[in-house]
Amino acid sequence: MIGLLHRSYLRLRTVSAWLQRRFTPAGGFVLAGLALTAGASDSETMGLSAFVLLAAMLSAAWLAAPLFRARFAVERQAPRFVTAGEPFTLRVRVQNLSNRTQRGLEYLENVRDPPLTASEFAARLRPGRGNRSFRLESPLPPIRPARVRVEAIPVLPSRGRIELRVEIVAYRRGPLVLTGGWLGRADPFGLVRAFSRTATPQTVLVLPRRYPLPPLSLPGQSQYQRGGVSMAAGVGESEEFVALREYRRGDSLRRVHWRSSARRGQLIVKECQDEHFVRHALVLDTFCEASRDALFEEAVAVAASFACTVPDQDSLLDLLFVGPKTVCVTSGRGVGHVQQMLEVLAAVKPCRESRLAELESLVLDHSPVLSGCLLVLLEWDEPRRALVRRLRALRVPVLAMILMRPGEVQTFDPGAAADQPDRLLRLESGRVGEGLQHLGEMR
Repeated sequence: MIGLLHRSYLRLRTVSAWLQRRFTPAGGFVLAGLALTAGASDSETMGLSAFVLLAAMLSAAWLAAPLFRARFAVERQAPRFVTAGEPFTLRVRVQNLSNRTQRGLEYLENVRDPPLTASEFAARLRPGRGNRSFRLESPLPPIRPARVRVEAIPVLPSRGRIELRVEIVAYRRGPLVLTGGWLGRADPFGLVRAFSRTATPQTVLVLPRRYPLPPLSLPGQSQYQRGGVSMAAGVGESEEFVALREYRRGDSLRRVHWRSSARRGQLIVKECQDEHFVRHALVLDTFCEASRDALFEEAVAVAASFACTVPDQDSLLDLLFVGPKTVCVTSGRGVGHVQQMLEVLAAVKPCRESRLAELESLVLDHSPVLSGCLLVLLEWDEPRRALVRRLRALRVPVLAMILMRPGEVQTFDPGAAADQPDRLLRLESGRVGEGLQHLGEMR
């Protein structure tokens, strides 16, 4: 049954995209009217007359739609990175390679549909704690991953060239594949388009949306960082080099600088110093059912907001989460770039299997060097409370942000005082931006 529904959905998605591309808005209205009058057509009613009239109009438009025989060259410039939910612009240059002037042209960018496997489709239909029936609690991926506006092209003379600006709004984070453009021209009735396709594939990475954050006062103090900033994102141990000096009794032979010692004729050692600076962990909860995918997208947006803000405070930020494998990305103080962290967040996916033990182990391994921990959670159950308890036992200040549905905010139970983080912020779905503004009030 699920397989049949999945195939039907994919077929519906393909047909819908074809109809939107082939018919103009007026043609879509006529097609809808034809479908409505088809059931009401009767020889003794006006339904039959309306059905025949609309069918005649649509048939004439279909036959009159000209077929392209002209050739075009299309060049496109797209930004490398865009933000989900925000419009961006493509610069498209169209050149007429034919010897005839082309009028009434339209340009439509073609976007590849995101894949949807049968298991993903079934997961969204499967009832869970947040979805007691077989209805779709959270929407399926949209039929089109982006909204693309049809752009009218002015009169294009023979061998002429023109530049267009095409506006696109990406709905989903991740790679957005632009497969090429469609140059279309409507029939004389303005109902049906004929197309000439140009294949110019290109990929744009859609970054998570971000929320503005108030001035932050994050928990914790500077901590000793073994190896200093240069080794903050590395593996192993090191120390920050300061200068060379003469050997003193008790100095380790591991610090001897042998090249300088040979030149000077006496032992010369490397002098190092300890470095202390602020370092926070940003922990993203990726474990949720399909019915909570909307909350997961909000959680990714919250993490992206902190990723853009915390490194500006002259501190280090470690992004920690568990996907197919454990991930740790560091930015700040010249160690890494915020853009790299946003690219990682653009590709993160929810985990259907809870692996909180792995996440806890990852966070606790970093705890000795942390000034504080920022938790972005999807639930507030016992395993997540246990993580907070262990961090507090290690004297790591914790700020926890919990994503909730509107109905869950009123019934939220923070639990015993020992389970609660140093700061707790409840973020209601749909009002996350407003909730984050309360961070400025938390001291």
